[in-house]
Amino acid sequence: MDYNTDEQEIDLKDLMFAVFHKWRPLILVAVICGLLLGGIKGIMTYKKQSDPKVRKEADLTYSADLELYEKNKDTYTREIENLRTDIENQQEYLDHSIWINMSPYDVCEARVDLYVSTGYEIMPGMAYQNRDYTDTILQAYQSMLTSSAVMEDVAKQVGTEPRYLQELVTVTIGTIGVDKNQFSRLLTINVNHTSKEKAKTVLDAFLAHVADMQAQITASIGEHTVSTVNEGISSKVDLDLADLQRQQSQKLTDLNDSLQTKQKDLDELEEPEKEDSSKVAALKSAIKFGLVGGFGGAFIVAFVVCIVFLMGDKVYSAKELKERYKVKILGKLSSGKKVGIVDAWLNRLEGRTCNADETAEYRLIAANVKNYAGDMKKLLITGSAPADTLMRVAEALKSELGEIQTVVGNCMLEDVETVRELPLCDGVILVEQCETSKYSAIETEIEKIHDLKKSVVGCVVIE
Repeated sequence: MDYNTDEQEIDLKDLMFAVFHKWRPLILVAVICGLLLGGIKGIMTYKKQSDPKVRKEADLTYSADLELYEKNKDTYTREIENLRTDIENQQEYLDHSIWINMSPYDVCEARVDLYVSTGYEIMPGMAYQNRDYTDTILQAYQSMLTSSAVMEDVAKQVGTEPRYLQELVTVTIGTIGVDKNQFSRLLTINVNHTSKEKAKTVLDAFLAHVADMQAQITASIGEHTVSTVNEGISSKVDLDLADLQRQQSQKLTDLNDSLQTKQKDLDELEEPEKEDSSKVAALKSAIKFGLVGGFGGAFIVAFVVCIVFLMGDKVYSAKELKERYKVKILGKLSSGKKVGIVDAWLNRLEGRTCNADETAEYRLIAANVKNYAGDMKKLLITGSAPADTLMRVAEALKSELGEIQTVVGNCMLEDVETVRELPLCDGVILVEQCETSKYSAIETEIEKIHDLKKSVVGCVVIE
């Protein structure tokens, strides 16, 4: 029979239950380590917190942290309120602005060019010339047409707000010269709107104000005339408007992103906690490090159990015995040891024999022996289980096997009589006990049996 014990796979389930079965020392060590570490740390914390200097420094640190917290909280709150106001204003602007909601590919434009003349003439041959007030009059018209009073009046006439009207109207003074530093006496009023009719209506309202302003400016500055040079209505494409619309939409997005960031910063802002009294701090420290010590102690016990399990040589389960040496398991018997409720529950979860009917188990074992023994007439019952266990198993099987003769022997590695009986039998029944029999001994037993050309009928495992 081929078997290999040089490299065995680790059954994690067996390893886990091996740790669980050591629950008593695991809990005991965990409690001891928890009490020691928690107690020591609690005492150290109490002594430290009771120091007046330490307490004073802690109070100063808390006051500084609290002041910084309140300052940051007020700042975030103020910034959030400002951002919310900006978002509301920006959204209102995007919803109601005529300019922003206008199609950049169909902008209707109404324009008029007004010529302002004061009749000024240069006097030939005269060293002193009268002052030309034309530039001043042009600037007066420009200032008055763009004033808030005129904007409010026109906005009221056309049914909008002054701030939205200002985006639609431009009043410019024509310039001449290479450096554009001289006025050309032309005053241009330009109105953009969604339709030609609306643009014309707004332009007419401003022209009406020009007529009203002429008398006032004449009285304040000087005589002049205003005549229309050119007036027309057209439509155009304004790509700058398209860029502006994108910028304004992006501005709203940026404001919302900033609001979310500030709100997150405010939510994550934690109010500093004042340090507890020395007794409370010591208790918390003791509990915290007690838990750490408990888990640490439990881990140490579990680690040691794992090392012993991996390095140990004793049989753990019938399944492991079958996988290592490919022997047939004739049956499993209970060791008869009394176990507590927890251990019995773990045995049931693991699948070990627990409170089984021993008579029925022996009958099952005898039936398996008859099936596997074939024509064998004499069987040797041996193994590394205790001698009283071997005798008990042999006596129980003797009455069940009928014509098959059984001979009981002690461990063949230690008992001479058993070794002498081995060549005289037809097959061998091994009886091994968990936590007592060793894998190395079982391996040697199987080798001796095979060396004498004998067969291992199977193995009875005591769990």
